[in-house]
Amino acid sequence: MSLKSGIHQLRLTNFRSYSFLNMDLSSSFEPVILTGHNGAGKTNILEAISFLTPGKGLRSARLSDVSKRDSDSFLIEKDVKVLPARWGVSAKVQSFGNETQIGTGTVDGSERRQVRIDGKNTSKQSDLSRYFKCLWLTPAQDRLFCGDPQSRRRFLDRLVQAFDEMHAQRLSEYNTIFKQWSCLLREGRFDDRWLSGLEEQLVAVGVAIAASRLDVIDRMKAHLSQPVSEVFPTAEIILTGTLEQELLEKSAIQVEESFLDKLKRSRKIYADGGSISGPHTADFKVIHSQKRMDASLCSTGEQKALLLSIILAEMNTQMQEQGLCPLLLLDEAIAHLDVRRRHILFDVLVDLPAQVWMTGIETESFNYLGGRAQFFDVQESNLSLQNVA
Repeated sequence: MSLKSGIHQLRLTNFRSYSFLNMDLSSSFEPVILTGHNGAGKTNILEAISFLTPGKGLRSARLSDVSKRDSDSFLIEKDVKVLPARWGVSAKVQSFGNETQIGTGTVDGSERRQVRIDGKNTSKQSDLSRYFKCLWLTPAQDRLFCGDPQSRRRFLDRLVQAFDEMHAQRLSEYNTIFKQWSCLLREGRFDDRWLSGLEEQLVAVGVAIAASRLDVIDRMKAHLSQPVSEVFPTAEIILTGTLEQELLEKSAIQVEESFLDKLKRSRKIYADGGSISGPHTADFKVIHSQKRMDASLCSTGEQKALLLSIILAEMNTQMQEQGLCPLLLLDEAIAHLDVRRRHILFDVLVDLPAQVWMTGIETESFNYLGGRAQFFDVQESNLSLQNVA
């Protein structure tokens, strides 16, 4: 049985619109509801929480861009004894029945952030995953099924990273090697030994990336096929990337040989401005299972419901395999959902063994959660606790 997880206390320093914010939260981890007008600072809080996991946060922002512009250096949080930082986020989190203090921020305003766990520096962001995990859904993802493949790849790879800590490192390594290979060819430098070495590395890392994507989607299938309720659609995810498709029919060694041959044969084509498929061009599509319809053809409300179904399936898979339910950040997630689906979603979220954070414009949209959630009114980056019965 999974233990309840969540945030007891959250502190932001010099982050986005907040010079300083201290939130003390219920230890029973009811949903946290943040309401206020556009630009009030609601999403900034969710983004800050997302930085307590490895990566660039829910906005994929540059680290130097999240620092409050009109402030000097501040401390992440006195209790964790961190060095002066350009911005900082810290939290007391509970997971697996234990409380841990985690903090992150930048010291010199660079694109490198420090991480501290219980007052001690750690060199790897991935260490955060041992104590805290979270998933998120943002308005930018509302058109995920109809948008560009790059956005879908980011969404997919975020799902994969929750199960495979090395996935992010492989992606970074692949992109670095591919850039080197690309530059050599575009500059007309056809050094076979150099290119062959890079191609062998691309193949090894690229096939591992594709295999990890396939593995995680396969592990999620059981939960994807179980609907949130009869009014929520079930989703089927189909990977359409070249390597992913080949791995369904061939051994990894055969796919590696095929990819290596393709890279060698494509040198001249790529040098002349052509393209080549690989993990960097992979894509996926989602099928509304009940209607057997591509998600891109579904209504806006159905697309939102499909996204929520995928996120909840990911949560359930993590909970089953890792024993820890990730915290959930839902930014304007109830937009486009009818009242019936909203109420069903709220009931599901309250019963999760992890804290859920939600934002919205009007408190009335969340009245169904009265007495079962913590409500905060956000106005010009100032928070006040609301009593919603």
